[in-house]
Amino acid sequence: MMNAILLAIAALATTPSCMGFAPIHHAVRAMPSVLTGPTSTATSFVSAPLEASPVDVMDLALNNDAVVGMVASSSMLLSETEAWVQPLSLVLGPFLNLFSFAMLCRIVLSWYPNANINEFPFNIVVWPTEPLLRITRGSVPPAFGVDITPVVWLGLFTFVNEILLGQQGLLTMKMKYGI
Repeated sequence: MMNAILLAIAALATTPSCMGFAPIHHAVRAMPSVLTGPTSTATSFVSAPLEASPVDVMDLALNNDAVVGMVASSSMLLSETEAWVQPLSLVLGPFLNLFSFAMLCRIVLSWYPNANINEFPFNIVVWPTEPLLRITRGSVPPAFGVDITPVVWLGLFTFVNEILLGQQGLLTMKMKYGI
């Protein structure tokens, strides 16, 4: 069980797209080195820059070293966050991007009023987005005869994505710095 946990953390630590890790600059770690020779077999600590390759992190995971040693061995630091933050961002990011793209497709589709929206290429975009657009069509009137509800939803999805998952988004800052 401990090996599986360590391997999962090692995989997350070496994944460049993982947002749960923040880089540490100008850090130094204590790295054990075994003195070899006839006089001493004691372990001393040598100051080394905080750089590691993915192989170094995987070696630590496979040798059952402590999780703290593994995280310190990589060039990233995992902040203390609640368990719901990372899974929420992994689900919310693709969801918001997919619906933003679908609303953008609906905007382009609105330029072609003669297109049959119940046929194959168009129904993939129309069926998931129509319930959302139907909700807002009653409160957002058409502008110059053009339905602008997809623009409203595109703006809303983009805004929520930036506020929660952007470079300085709330969930991103919570994962990086534990705020």
